[in-house]
Amino acid sequence: MLGKINDPKVSTVTAEQLLYGPNPGSDRLREEIAKLLNRHFNPKVLLSKENICVGNGCGPLLNLCGEVLFDHGDAVLVPGPYYGGFEADIKYGSRVYTIPVPHCEGDCLKVDEAALEKALKNANKPVKGIIIANPNNPFGRCYSAEQLLLFCNFAKSHGLIVICDEIYGLSTWKDITEQHIEEGKTIEDYHCHCSSCQSYKDAPRIESGMDGKQSKFTSIFSLDLPDPENTHGLWGFSKDFCLNGLRIGVTISYSKTVMAAMQKICFLTCIPTNIDNILVNILSDQKWTDHFIINNNRKLLKNYTHLTNSLNAHHIPYVQGDSGFFIYIDLHQAGLNEFDLWMKLLEGGIYISPSQAFFSEDKESERNWFRICFAVEQDELDLSLDRIYKVIDTLKQKKIEI
Repeated sequence: MLGKINDPKVSTVTAEQLLYGPNPGSDRLREEIAKLLNRHFNPKVLLSKENICVGNGCGPLLNLCGEVLFDHGDAVLVPGPYYGGFEADIKYGSRVYTIPVPHCEGDCLKVDEAALEKALKNANKPVKGIIIANPNNPFGRCYSAEQLLLFCNFAKSHGLIVICDEIYGLSTWKDITEQHIEEGKTIEDYHCHCSSCQSYKDAPRIESGMDGKQSKFTSIFSLDLPDPENTHGLWGFSKDFCLNGLRIGVTISYSKTVMAAMQKICFLTCIPTNIDNILVNILSDQKWTDHFIINNNRKLLKNYTHLTNSLNAHHIPYVQGDSGFFIYIDLHQAGLNEFDLWMKLLEGGIYISPSQAFFSEDKESERNWFRICFAVEQDELDLSLDRIYKVIDTLKQKKIEI
């Protein structure tokens, strides 16, 4: 990606780019984004530039959605545990509050209607919407089409708005790698085959108790939506294109009213014209873009298998993943409460996010889970794992001595 961006043909600044650009992004950029999402997300109704508003990251755009779609003091239901940044993104600016909805026992991505009804009934603020992250963060896996439709049908029946954050939608490494297996290879060829993985490969996996049924990625826009005018999406370049620092997010909506409102106030979130031009030059090279997406997913799959081989060998349960950059691991065996264990890990030179950062339920089975990001170089990943194992082994040894 860095080589592509630094190509003079991609990054040359023109005189036109020294002027103010269109607030929601240039027509050409929005057209190229629509083509990309049409190609990979398979929307039921093809997207056009009219359905796209570009801004400086999905966080600011979620805040913008809060301003456009809700009133100050409203609340949204969010299946939990959920990405902790939602709290800041929609609360501090637009003053919209999040209400966690627990998942079903034994399936981290199954939420039934009874749980949604209970959360709606017990809310101490007017609930006006549902926010979903698909693929999910922190679990690193995808909701089924059936579950997405349950959310959408529930929302329609109660007059709620749906916002689906699909920022990891092109990092569905299990699906994408399986779809693009080179001739003469199998999916196993894209797993990690380093010496440590070879020695670990026969280690059994310990069930997490939260796996449930895995599903392929389904964009919410590929469904036969019960209320398309009140179903909106977010996507961005930070994750799938490794461009966090350039700050480019996308709001997607079929509602002309919502898009008109977004475009009126998106001067607060517009991106620089030179970044707009760089993205146009990248996306217009469709062959390069699609190759990058495939190659990136192969690397993520390799790191995931490297990580899970190691976790299996060290008898650490985890939720099986298929997308995104994260894996959710169970460290109950350490024998400490979550906060104390988190502090011990920090003292041991490792930061991994505890379940409380994702607003998990306050009960024993939901605590002492931690999220690991595996989208790093393997030597860095190995160093991190070694530090985790050292902390856990030390704590277990102290329990034995006591």
